[in-house]
Amino acid sequence: MRTTYRAVLCAFAGLLSTVALAQGPASNTSAPNGATAASEASQPGASNKSARAANRLFAKKIHQVLNKTKGLAGADIAVFANARTGDVVLGGFIDTQDQEHIATDAAGKVPGVKSVTSKIVLRPPL
Repeated sequence: MRTTYRAVLCAFAGLLSTVALAQGPASNTSAPNGATAASEASQPGASNKSARAANRLFAKKIHQVLNKTKGLAGADIAVFANARTGDVVLGGFIDTQDQEHIATDAAGKVPGVKSVTSKIVLRPPL
């Protein structure tokens, strides 16, 4: 059964990352230095690579906070974060409904987090 949960969690993670990649830029506004978003897109490799690295680091910080939070033992929670916007999506499996509230509250207290969306599923009893 544990393998099934991990397979579903991986599929869920793939789905969320596909949706995140499919979204385009929100607007074509000017950057603070006078450059437009279109001119920044002329170097997609460098900017995408640094954005992905920032997202991974941001998600890692949040995941570390969740691992240290009391009441989340036994929870399989994946973190998907956007460092630029501060949006966080939590996904995975929990044993009790209280763990969802604990996880979203803990993630919301991390510096830089603007919003937390929960896609956490209650694990069915064995």
